[in-house]
Amino acid sequence: MKPSAIGTLVADSDTDLADSGLAFDRGVPRTLVHKTAVSEVLLTDAVRTGPHRFTVAAQWPRHHVLFGNGTCPAGAADPLLLLETVRQAGIYVSHVYYDVPLAHPFLLTSIDYEVEGPTPGSAARKGPHCVLLDVQCVVEHHTADRLGMSLEARLVIDGRLEGRVGLCWQAAAPERYARMRYPAGPVEVPPTGPGTALLALADPVAAPHILGRLHERDVMLAALPANLGPSHNALQGTGQDVWSLRLDTTHPVYFDHVCDHIPGMALAESFAQAAALASGRVAGVPPQELRWTLESSALSFASFGELGRPVVITAEPVPEPPEHGRRAIRVSAEQGGRLLACGALIGITSSAVDGAAR
Repeated sequence: MKPSAIGTLVADSDTDLADSGLAFDRGVPRTLVHKTAVSEVLLTDAVRTGPHRFTVAAQWPRHHVLFGNGTCPAGAADPLLLLETVRQAGIYVSHVYYDVPLAHPFLLTSIDYEVEGPTPGSAARKGPHCVLLDVQCVVEHHTADRLGMSLEARLVIDGRLEGRVGLCWQAAAPERYARMRYPAGPVEVPPTGPGTALLALADPVAAPHILGRLHERDVMLAALPANLGPSHNALQGTGQDVWSLRLDTTHPVYFDHVCDHIPGMALAESFAQAAALASGRVAGVPPQELRWTLESSALSFASFGELGRPVVITAEPVPEPPEHGRRAIRVSAEQGGRLLACGALIGITSSAVDGAAR
């Protein structure tokens, strides 16, 4: 399976996932996917099908606190749900099949994904959905204290390809992780996760439904504060759309468990929201009418983001005419002048009023 020039998928025909024989009746142990809440466990089973190939079963719930409740067309999978499913698969196979100890933290280094558009058949589906993942892993480095790995996964529901996700990550022993995380020595970070104290949050830049979410805590963007000093002034007049990362450290999904840095999934979601707003502005669609269908993305993560410190999110449309209605948006996240992550997203902008691509 390879991406086409416009970000759609061409499916391989060498693997039939329809007759896997895997179970979907219960989730895998929470510890094997680094989750605290049972409701956040998406994987249900897995089997090894080759030296570094696996078939993984997952179940997507009918309703989720975050995923699959937004402006995605009926029958289209939420891109962040695909990504979270494959992220859990990477953690699971690392522990179960590559003997990574449960105490080893994981570091996400890059993501790329593509999402298939809906069909009449997929639009008529009723959840929950049983999902099969065909996962091919490549081991880059494997020692007692570090595993470096990449994978390609394609996700199938009812024999239909839903999307493809590529991940690269590292799993490191706690001592090695500490040297990577705190090269100048440990620093104190605010507590995170459900039940901890909520830090003050700026007002969201848009209503949740505009960005395909249900709750105000799910909106990851706020107006850029005026007290950022020279870095704030330097961003004025650049032609970029600029926001501040709005991160709820008690969020039940992004901070399901204690974390000492800004999660990669939170940055991925902030980029999707930034790309939607930037594309809508360029297309001249008022925010209250905005419909953004994210089709593909490629992101890389450069350094740890510190909790409780300002992060600047930027989005800039690629200066080329949209191709088949698709527009590319470059995104980045910086903290104190240090790049945290960057990449590009491709999607289609339309108006809820006329439905036409812009």
